[in-house]
Amino acid sequence: MTRDSYSQLELMQARVKSVPSNWLFSYVGKVFDIKNTFRKPISDEIRQKNPGQYPYYGPTKIQGFIDTYEQDGEFALIGEDGDHFLKFRNLPMTQLIEGKCTVNNHAHIVAGTNSATREWFYYYFMHRDIFSFLTRQGAGRFKLNKAALEHIPLLVPPLPEQKKIAEILSTWDKAITTTEQLLANSQQHKKALMQQLLTGKKRLHDHTGQPFTGEWHNCHIGKLLKESRIPSSLNNPDNRLTVRLNLKGIEKREFRGTESIDATAHFIRKSGQFIYGKQNIHKGSFGLIPNEFDGFETSQDLPAFDFIGICEPSWFFYYVSQSWFHQSLENRMSGTGSKRLSPSEFFKVRVLLPELKEQQKIAAVLTAADQEIDTLKQKLDHLKQEKKALMQQLLTGKKRVLS
Repeated sequence: MTRDSYSQLELMQARVKSVPSNWLFSYVGKVFDIKNTFRKPISDEIRQKNPGQYPYYGPTKIQGFIDTYEQDGEFALIGEDGDHFLKFRNLPMTQLIEGKCTVNNHAHIVAGTNSATREWFYYYFMHRDIFSFLTRQGAGRFKLNKAALEHIPLLVPPLPEQKKIAEILSTWDKAITTTEQLLANSQQHKKALMQQLLTGKKRLHDHTGQPFTGEWHNCHIGKLLKESRIPSSLNNPDNRLTVRLNLKGIEKREFRGTESIDATAHFIRKSGQFIYGKQNIHKGSFGLIPNEFDGFETSQDLPAFDFIGICEPSWFFYYVSQSWFHQSLENRMSGTGSKRLSPSEFFKVRVLLPELKEQQKIAAVLTAADQEIDTLKQKLDHLKQEKKALMQQLLTGKKRVLS
């Protein structure tokens, strides 16, 4: 153990004033059994019978899952880049030794012992700042070698308390996983709705309960939108917008100190207008301007459009949001160097247009789906923040779970 590692341990002891008296100051190599010598070749017979079944655990890309260490309890696997620490499932140690997977000697197996459990260490490791233990491996690359892993200081509770801490945090993990699955299901449901409703494969019902039957029209976008070009007299760099990629919305653009206020003409944008980035519309750089950004500005690289009465803005946004649709717009972009989609070319694109009332009904259904997704995202974020706060308390002894 290096002097620097001892200093880290001493520093931890000095700084943590409220550590329970029965918690132990130690380090990973003393508390856990660390192995990285299970690189076993997989026979040709196994490969032929089960192609792709057995995972490879390498230095920077840990893939697949394993869980049960039959001799000493469960184990975990850490990649040397310091970013991969996974919980694993359902692969006995006997299978590991028999060659059912292969572990590179740069991926460390951390086995539980009589004094510490792998489950507790999983949460401790995720909570612990390990940056000072990483070794630089070129520009922007770091790794956690076995020696450095062994020298990471630990604050170890008694075994029963470790198990209780892991049990509590595992319950939060289950809630997070359940919410993530609900979110994924909602996102998939919305995707299916868009595929059905925006193509006419599924027709909704009107206010009388009867299905819409009106014919859909193949219509140029130029019949639905009109470009807005209201010059800004203020040309205020603190009052400008940008459109994020991948349908992530519109936000205020940070002012760049090198900009000249009068260098580029800017135009006033209004809430409810459709706006897109000329260079990146095919990458999902578009949206409807929210009320909070009414009166903001953009240059002509982010043109904005008013809607004509026969088009519901939300319906149009969802229609353009179909990946096949906005990605196809790249074929219409032109110019030398960075290609752009001009408003005149955008106006030539055709959409399949229902009557206005059906547009509004479709938009209402998809908006409700978005609201459900947003609610689940907020719940997921709340669960993650609550778990993070709980880890801070449980893994430092500030909050006790056993008397």
